[in-house]
Amino acid sequence: MTNKQTNQAATRLASGARAAETPYASSAPTSAFAEIRQDVDAGAVRQLLGPAVSGGAVEPELAGTGSIYRHNWGARRGQWVLRLNWSAINARSRVFVAIGEGAAGGPDGGKFIGSARYTVHNVAPRAGGVDIWVNIEWSSDLLLYVDYLIVNP
Repeated sequence: MTNKQTNQAATRLASGARAAETPYASSAPTSAFAEIRQDVDAGAVRQLLGPAVSGGAVEPELAGTGSIYRHNWGARRGQWVLRLNWSAINARSRVFVAIGEGAAGGPDGGKFIGSARYTVHNVAPRAGGVDIWVNIEWSSDLLLYVDYLIVNP
């Protein structure tokens, strides 16, 4: 099997597609990454919102209102400034962003770590939305899912 055939097969497997379908490209790795797993230090975890885990009152680290949202920006590669219009966001909003390669099945299918590098360079909340600058280092278009955490103090 040639490298091209191997990559095409990996693309089909990662996307959940059958051979007759035309899936999105995928950067599913053909070899293993070096990997490490560690357990959370439960004593260092600070609860942000809601009731205390062990009962009693909690003093929240974050105050205000907030939202979470995953957006499918479609198949992309290279550098992009992506402007999401959202009336809940203003210039004082705290916006945290995580990006990754989208798994087959839409945003609810999740994200995965492939061989492509996904990088967030800047996040800029504005009145009525947020703008982000991202880079996807890959030779073909890949699905881009962006998770947004919005906190309005």
